[in-house]
Amino acid sequence: MLCEQQSYPHFSSMNQYYTQAACYYYQQQVQAQASPEVYNSPDTTFSDLVIVKKINKANFPVFLTYSPSFDQYFAMKVFPFQKDGTIKPNFLNEIRFAPLQHQNVISIVDCQAQKSIMLGDAEKNISFILMELAPHGDFFDMIMTHQIPLTEKLARTYFHQLIEGLEYLHAQAVAHVDIKLENLLVGENFQLKIADFDNACINGQAYTAARGTAFYRAPELIDGTCQDVYAADIYSAAIILFLFKSGGVLPHSENKLFQGMNLFDMMNRDNKTFWEKHCDIQKKTPEYFDDDFKALFNAMSKLNPSERITLDGIKKSRWYNGPVYTSQELSFLMRELYPTA
Repeated sequence: MLCEQQSYPHFSSMNQYYTQAACYYYQQQVQAQASPEVYNSPDTTFSDLVIVKKINKANFPVFLTYSPSFDQYFAMKVFPFQKDGTIKPNFLNEIRFAPLQHQNVISIVDCQAQKSIMLGDAEKNISFILMELAPHGDFFDMIMTHQIPLTEKLARTYFHQLIEGLEYLHAQAVAHVDIKLENLLVGENFQLKIADFDNACINGQAYTAARGTAFYRAPELIDGTCQDVYAADIYSAAIILFLFKSGGVLPHSENKLFQGMNLFDMMNRDNKTFWEKHCDIQKKTPEYFDDDFKALFNAMSKLNPSERITLDGIKKSRWYNGPVYTSQELSFLMRELYPTA
């Protein structure tokens, strides 16, 4: 099995792995060492990787990569070395999450802390993470670029997958902290896959200065007062829920005005008007946002994180318990809808 070729060390428990990796990360920050050999397997099977093309333009580019040994394509996330010749902290943070295994979380199959590759005409030192390939892009592409129509049943199906992925992460004491459409990938069978853990944290200990992404992040991440990163994930999941329902329309733009309205302030202080205005903006009838949907969104997006609904509460809500597609039904439907399938 491919998963047996992972180059991160094997520990007796995930907590032990997290502890070892976190300690090593701390040592790297203090000592500024450049080659954490503990993460490099001397007998790695992925020595014959061929970079095919760049598949995104993020801060840390991702390349479509082919392994002749496995006759299989993967996604390679590249972290160029810092100017002082040391490894990017983002790489060191993200590899702590290599043991995570869940159908709604992207799988890491290999990682190397130091490798020389040709980028353009220059040879550069990089670190990289090799991941399972999500061949259908991300949910930003699905909703905004391809404009796949998410019916209520389809939106709920994908929201279930997001919540199941978050439930798994939180059970491992992992908070993602940057849930957004671009970080939700579309797997081979059109399953939702949570990805990009370079800003994630374990046991509430943030190892980066990340403040989330504008329009998705919880208010407490904006002002730096976050005490509960799991509640922050729930807020971001509320934004995703709204985007699924609205076909890509954000609920608010933080404190930026939209058509002269502060929708963020309205959402928290005049919720009835907030929903009325969104019906106007989206040209929907008042029935489009039904009471069950509004109740769930409102409970997930509370301004006070201590008042937000829990994952267990979400799973017990009326809207959540509506009809969903089976895995087989989802795959069949999306192959009909998706232009690249």
